[in-house]
Amino acid sequence: MPDVPFDELDLAIVDALRSSARATWRELAAVLGVDPATVARRWARMQAAGVAWVTAHPAGSITPTCALVEIRCAPGRSGEVAGLLAGDVEAPTVRLMSGARHILALAQAPDLGTLSRYVLDRVEHLPGITEVQSHPVTSSTVEAGRWRDGALDSEQRRRLAGSARKRPAHAGVLEGPDHRIAHALTVDGRMSFERLAEYAGIGPVAVGRRLTRLVDAGLVTFRCDTSPHLTGHSVAAVFFGSLDVRDLDAAEERIRSLPGVRASRFVAGPYNVVIDVWLRSTAEVREVERRMCQALPTLQVQDRAVVQRTVKLLGRILDEDGRSIRSVPLLPEFSPLPAVERRKH
Repeated sequence: MPDVPFDELDLAIVDALRSSARATWRELAAVLGVDPATVARRWARMQAAGVAWVTAHPAGSITPTCALVEIRCAPGRSGEVAGLLAGDVEAPTVRLMSGARHILALAQAPDLGTLSRYVLDRVEHLPGITEVQSHPVTSSTVEAGRWRDGALDSEQRRRLAGSARKRPAHAGVLEGPDHRIAHALTVDGRMSFERLAEYAGIGPVAVGRRLTRLVDAGLVTFRCDTSPHLTGHSVAAVFFGSLDVRDLDAAEERIRSLPGVRASRFVAGPYNVVIDVWLRSTAEVREVERRMCQALPTLQVQDRAVVQRTVKLLGRILDEDGRSIRSVPLLPEFSPLPAVERRKH
């Protein structure tokens, strides 16, 4: 597929959607100072090319239990194993890595028991795997959905923040139609009310009312992801380290302020913090580690690795160039979903 030229307006649209994922084209156009048709056309082009997409995922009281799973494989088998894992609902993110582990996967399930069964009964028995080590996630200090490319000015950010204010999470459960709505949104976070209604078996007005309740209750949240072709951040790296337990609370804010940090999690295991960064070149890896250690004096970086290829990112299967080609829903399926695949060019 030939490269498609993208520009600053495309990045601005993506950053706007990161702040307000389901805002209308008219609302986004008013903030960006362009015509709504231009915003819609640009987004359709990016989505069709597989360089940008919006995904919903469960949150609040229905946030799944997660673990980072390190996998070592027999020679020549890592690509095959990663492909098998990528088809699992329970493995929303799968990456081929350099260094001590061949694969680093994010595994998730409704509870610890189900997650343990997935790792022990499914992952450990896949052909080609020689070693599995899992690290339950105790908390996420930086969510990947917070990432911004800096394409908006302060006034634009303020206006979008006002239209997508953060609401406190409440206890709640997904009823039948809610589950179908949330399930469909994990495939396309901007799916229209009309298409959601067809899948959920209720009217568009009822869909809108239920979705508002889900968002207000903090049960569903949205994230806009991109491929390196759009942003230029072609290198992803992961740092594995340990922090003094007395510094964990203070470390959260310091980690958030570090340049290039896309996600950070506290985990249970031989290290207690795992930090993901997005960079423009491998030369930046050393500088990021230096800044990290300056900001976190008690941090002991025990290992670092470069992502050789992201096979799956929060439910999206990616091609070798990091473009989205199809989706694996993040929730168990109730009935067939509308197909959402990238059109061939």
